[in-house]
Formats: sequence, structure tokens, C-alpha cells
Amino acid sequence: MVEFSFPVFLELGAVIGLALLIGLFLSWTVVKVGRRAGVSRAQLVTIRKWIHVLMLVLAVVGVVNVVGLGSELELLTLGGMGVVLATLALQGFISNMIAGFLVFGEDTLRLGDVVEVSGEGKGRVVKVGLRNVWIMSESGALVSIENIRLEQGRLWNYSAAERLKKSFESKESITS
Repeated sequence: MVEFSFPVFLELGAVIGLALLIGLFLSWTVVKVGRRAGVSRAQLVTIRKWIHVLMLVLAVVGVVNVVGLGSELELLTLGGMGVVLATLALQGFISNMIAGFLVFGEDTLRLGDVVEVSGEGKGRVVKVGLRNVWIMSESGALVSIENIRLEQGRLWNYSAAERLKKSFESKESITS
């Protein structure tokens, strides 16, 4: 067992502080990108809760390591197994979420844009989610399209020309 001395308390404080900083940075980054992409407030709250759980797990693992309740090899093995299981369980959700951040991070799609997706039809973007985008078709049908299909398929955005024109002009001036 570890004798609790001042250096041990400093190390515990550093581990907990580092976990807190990592969690706050991840939370801030996801909220910033999510707001820009038009993700709903409820979905951002859900993501922040998962980040807080990750932050708590990271802090607990660090404290257990500092206190000496488990060896580093045991902690790495258990942590690795946990990450593999979580990744397998959330694979589809995570891939759609990352694809959504990529599509919206490039500013190619926003709420209200008139778009056409190959194989899905044409309509107006009415809702942006973590896993999918909802499009109201010209016939009035509501179509839900996974973000991964937006990134991998063909997407025609009829509303973004003016918005993206400045970006294209600035890039042409740089490359010319």
C-alpha cells in the first residue's frame, strides 16, 4: 500500500487535473463544432455526458495507478479491453458521427439548404442529428439519411453556391 505523503497528493492532484483538462477540452471542441454544424442542444448535452464519463474513467484509472492498487500492465490490459468493447458496440454510431462532423466541418451543408443526395432524392435540410440528416422532399416526405451516406455518396447542394463562392475564390488566389 502507498503511504500518503505530500508528493503522492500532488501526483493525485495532477492526475485528476489532467483528466479534467482533457475532458473540458474535448467537451469544448465537440460543442464548438456541433453548434457550427447545427446539432441540437439535446444531442450536444448527451455527447458532453459521455465525455464526462470518459473523464471520470480516466481519473479513476490514474488514481488507481498512483495509489498502487493495480499494476500498469493490468490497467493497460483492462483499459484496452474496455476500449475494444466500446468501439465494437458503438462502431456505426461513431462512424456516422465522425462523418457528420466532417461534412459539416467543411461547411458544405447547413440547415435550410436545398440538397440532392444520390439515391435518396431532392429536398430541404430540416434537421441535423448526430447520426443522420432529415430532409423534407419536394413531395412532402421526410427522409432520414445517415451522415456516412452523405460523406461517401454524391451530394448536390443548390443553396451553398453563394456561401462557398468566397472560399473558392480565396483558394484560387492562393494557388494561382
